[in-house]
Amino acid sequence: MRSDIKNDLVYLLRILESIGKIQLYIADFEEALGFFKANDQQNFNASLMLLINIGEQSNRVSDALKTKHSSLAWSQIKGFRNRIAHDYIGIDRFITFDILQNELPALKGQLELIVRLEMLDGNFDREEYELAQTSEYYTHIDYKNIA
Repeated sequence: MRSDIKNDLVYLLRILESIGKIQLYIADFEEALGFFKANDQQNFNASLMLLINIGEQSNRVSDALKTKHSSLAWSQIKGFRNRIAHDYIGIDRFITFDILQNELPALKGQLELIVRLEMLDGNFDREEYELAQTSEYYTHIDYKNIA
């Protein structure tokens, strides 16, 4: 684990980008079966891969930041990543859809708050944050919710 909070901005932005993409993929669905079957399961499979990415990026976040923001369920995020990665075919589509619809928005809000607080505390580089806003890799982040 990295110990310096200053390096965590990029990992949090990557998580927020993944959440933004997932929200785009589930936006037109109100029930799990329709989401699962849509586009020959492309939306579902893409969302699973993005959940794996969220787990990967959360694992890179420093222990210092995880301790400072211990109310966030860091170990559950990593645990769900492991479940998807090691039992991909066995993932329950109904539970997954519920997580995407009900848990991800809360996680997004928590992460946006963390980024905002760490920016205010001067722990994240403002220039790096501003560059991210112009990057084609971070186009699904709600920057207005962070500012």
